[in-house]
Amino acid sequence: MANIMINLGLEIQEKDLRRLRESLQKMLPNDEVTIRLESAYSYEEDILINELERLGMDYRYYGGKGNDFYVIVRRRLH
Repeated sequence: MANIMINLGLEIQEKDLRRLRESLQKMLPNDEVTIRLESAYSYEEDILINELERLGMDYRYYGGKGNDFYVIVRRRLH
């Protein structure tokens, strides 16, 4: 099982979503991707969550230290 870390920073841009999609496509069934972004921007969280749902991924999210916001992503097993 691999755990891939992606830091999206303050503002999610199209290049960030493209990088995220590429990483998710490479995932094996038991791999996880951990995504970090600034939690102060809930609009950014919505963009990320909508993209994960669109791609059919399972995820859980939580706040970290300070303004960090983390999302743990796994392939949805049907």
